Amino acid sequence: MPTDEKKRKHKSEKTHKESSEKPHKQKKQKTAKIVQVQSAAPSTSPSSSFTEMVVKLYLHLAPMWSGKIMEGINEQLNAFLMKYVSEVDGIILAHSDIQLPTNKGRILHDSPFCHFFINVKFLVWKPTKGSQLVGRINLQSQDHVGLLIYGTFNASIPRSRIPSDRYEWRASEEETAENDSTEETEKEERKRSHYGEWVNKSTGAAIGGDKGTLEFTVEDIIEANDILTVAGSL
Repeated sequence: MPTDEKKRKHKSEKTHKESSEKPHKQKKQKTAKIVQVQSAAPSTSPSSSFTEMVVKLYLHLAPMWSGKIMEGINEQLNAFLMKYVSEVDGIILAHSDIQLPTNKGRILHDSPFCHFFINVKFLVWKPTKGSQLVGRINLQSQDHVGLLIYGTFNASIPRSRIPSDRYEWRASEEETAENDSTEETEKEERKRSHYGEWVNKSTGAAIGGDKGTLEFTVEDIIEANDILTVAGSL
């Protein structure tokens, strides 16, 4: 076989192999879209950060859900859970009361998806600036106090928003008593860090007390990667 022919054959086989090894691009799955917030019912407690909202969504249901429509609807609604959604300006925690205004959907052009509207009630967590929240202290440093709200959401109180006339940072001692009980040790770990803790100047008591919880004022709400982080002050 001539040299040129061998080169062409080798190049052709290589090109075919490379093209077959390239991963296939996955089609972007169609998702539900909130088109209208119809009503909002805040909690009966003025200090609560939870709100119930009735919204209208436009759904695109795949053929696989034919004959089990409600399962398909719930599957799409579950994709909203524990995420920040700008249309409701909060994190959706649960959905209920699904209603279909019509029992018919539309098949558009060459798409096999069934398109239709639904109404649904969302439970939304949306804290507001100036409101009071309670968090459990999970981190302390000279720069800030970190908290968990409802054991789920992150909050932070920076040093600049911790009143210096009421609180001070107390560094931990290098040595600790060897006869501390396990219960006392766990309590200490809950309210202080390895380096120290924030204490009340007048009483010397640890910030957050024995329970390690702290009430604070919401100063700012930061949204990033579908999650809310609260910045507060004392």
